Amino acid sequence: MKFVKNHRLNRFIRKGGIVAYPTESCFGLGCDPKNRNAINKIIRIKKRSRNKNFILIGSSIKQFNFFIKPINKLSKKNLFLKWPGPHTWLLNTNNRCPSWLKNDNKIALRISSFHNCYELAKSIDMAITSTSLNLSGKISLKNFRDVCRFLPNQVKLIPGKIGKNKNPSTIQDLETKKIIRA
Repeated sequence: MKFVKNHRLNRFIRKGGIVAYPTESCFGLGCDPKNRNAINKIIRIKKRSRNKNFILIGSSIKQFNFFIKPINKLSKKNLFLKWPGPHTWLLNTNNRCPSWLKNDNKIALRISSFHNCYELAKSIDMAITSTSLNLSGKISLKNFRDVCRFLPNQVKLIPGKIGKNKNPSTIQDLETKKIIRA
């Protein structure tokens, strides 16, 4: 496992690299969401079902435009009542959104208020996947030592401390306002 500085991450991630990074509640795994091979690497690392979708984090709504249909002003206002923050919204996808990122033509998106997540997305100037660093169905990894033991060599670790949130982000459908995960 190698430590990588953010200025090198853009190229590494765009070439299919996987990063582990601290999030609000645990360490997360991230990759270029448009890179199917990178997504498959995360699925293998986590031993995760291919049917489970990924959350994308970004530092601005512009980083999500590739994946979503245009949003009206009222919907955008509702998004930013909770963003930046530990709130994930389900938005309608457009035709360019890869099938492995959507479920029922919806995609899960978050602009985090947690410094490490926000700065990661900002420094690489793109949205990145965000999924907990754990084996599927097991407890998420929260300390640096456990993360180092768990990670395969091909994953780059971004050092830092996780946030103080005990629970994962809330997930809510923007269109229906239904809470999917509290």
